[in-house]
Amino acid sequence: MSKERFIERLCANAPKAESHAEIFALRPLSIDEATRNAKRLINATAEVCKTSLDRADWVTQGDVTLAHLPLGGRAVVYHASGAMQVMTGLATMASLFEKVESRERLQKLVESVAERLGIQRFVQEGGSLSFERLWQIKAAAADRNNKTTEAVLCRAVGAWRQSVGGLPILGGASVAVKVAGGGALDSVAMQLLEPQVDAMERAALIGPDQAAKQVFLQLESLLGRSKVSAAEIDAEVEPLRLGYLHLGKRKTQRVLAPHYVAAVTIRGEEVQAYQFVVPATERSFMPMCVAGSQPPPPQLRRAA
Repeated sequence: MSKERFIERLCANAPKAESHAEIFALRPLSIDEATRNAKRLINATAEVCKTSLDRADWVTQGDVTLAHLPLGGRAVVYHASGAMQVMTGLATMASLFEKVESRERLQKLVESVAERLGIQRFVQEGGSLSFERLWQIKAAAADRNNKTTEAVLCRAVGAWRQSVGGLPILGGASVAVKVAGGGALDSVAMQLLEPQVDAMERAALIGPDQAAKQVFLQLESLLGRSKVSAAEIDAEVEPLRLGYLHLGKRKTQRVLAPHYVAAVTIRGEEVQAYQFVVPATERSFMPMCVAGSQPPPPQLRRAA
């Protein structure tokens, strides 16, 4: 794919950038504050499950705090980010769906459970949550003659995206609610950020075309000394996404700044999927590890 075609596909349907965007400072959470948030989530989970989960054994291990709950349940709090997860203790293959339901019905089911959990109440002032997508977890088996059984629907997972100031926070799902058959709650995970109400400054934004050129340069650098150049690869390119970047649950983050995110899939001997991140502001507010700063493994070079 030529450089021009690559950039054209990245920019197709890309969000139109405003001239400036707000930069927010993130309020760091102490371990005690993060644990209190987790207890709120545990209480909400107990209400949905109609059971008592207040007898928890709390223990700190390295960068996480764990809570061992009744009935085999467990809660995890990540010290770096304040992210948390509560698992009800439902066995993996317990409470299966009686049949494979339609996506519309499953979405209504997970939204109903999320409403009972009150996930919107965990979002701080100035932010919002919106439903983004639905996953289905299915299981099947095959005998020695490779005769496959009909797939069984095990779990439905709904994902919500947090937004601040009109821009989504890109990264892992902000909230993920996993539901079993009959609407039983399996687990809930939250990676919600708490930006300060007032922005620390407004920064000038670059356009999608400039970001797309930087993505192409990162791809060229990533391929290194491969025999196939970036212009010759067979690639599937998704349009750029613009939003604030979340570094993940295991990293401490002090600033919320807008970035462009690109997903590129390279087809070949082995399919490779890459995600490229480019600052959307003229001045970078977050140090990033640029793709290609280290050479790719040998097998990835052959696949290119």
